[in-house]
Amino acid sequence: MHKLLLSAVALGFSVSAANAAEMVVTPGGSWTNIPTTGLIAITSTQARNGNGSLELTGDRGRFAMAFDTPFTLSTVESLTFDWRIAGDSIAALNPDYTPALRLIVNDGSAVREMIWEGAYNGVYGSQTVPDTWYTTGAADKFYVGSGNENAGVSLATWASNNPTWTVLGISVGHGSSAGAGYHAFADNVTLTLKNGASTTYNFETAVPEPASWMMMIAGFALTGRTLRRRALTVRFA
Repeated sequence: MHKLLLSAVALGFSVSAANAAEMVVTPGGSWTNIPTTGLIAITSTQARNGNGSLELTGDRGRFAMAFDTPFTLSTVESLTFDWRIAGDSIAALNPDYTPALRLIVNDGSAVREMIWEGAYNGVYGSQTVPDTWYTTGAADKFYVGSGNENAGVSLATWASNNPTWTVLGISVGHGSSAGAGYHAFADNVTLTLKNGASTTYNFETAVPEPASWMMMIAGFALTGRTLRRRALTVRFA
């Protein structure tokens, strides 16, 4: 199993009852802003859980992370995230144009992207409200880049049909036709494996102060005891 799923230990806490871990990602950390015409940066403009989130602006952007140890797609259950369209966003494609979430894989012959976009998951229309946070679901559809966007299925289905594909990394971004006036946010990218383990990448402008960490650790410990008593499990997203 890749070491990022053990990130909670390095950060000083864990939630063994849920096999869940959170990695706080700060500027200059494990994620890289790939140079493009647009920009993605960790800012405090619209904090989600904590003091920050990813802010996406301009015509095209990518914020990516490569796994130190690649693993097979057969182990993957889902990939989700939180997204928000800014009220002042002017998208060239559609007013409801969402950020895109990508799982980067090698299919044995080439590196490809498995892509979540709102356009193929029924989020366009009157139900999409600017300046509102939304969370994607485990059953949402992903399509493979350079393929048929309308042939998307869940990551669990992709994993069942293509178990030997190798997972190389994750990226969050927006496409090359978003337009110069595009403005959105993203946070809490969560990778969940079929064994129930998950890692949430929480984008923050700074690591919480020690006192805040102690409060979080105490809260998670209490949650763990409660879950054991009730024989339940929970995933923090």
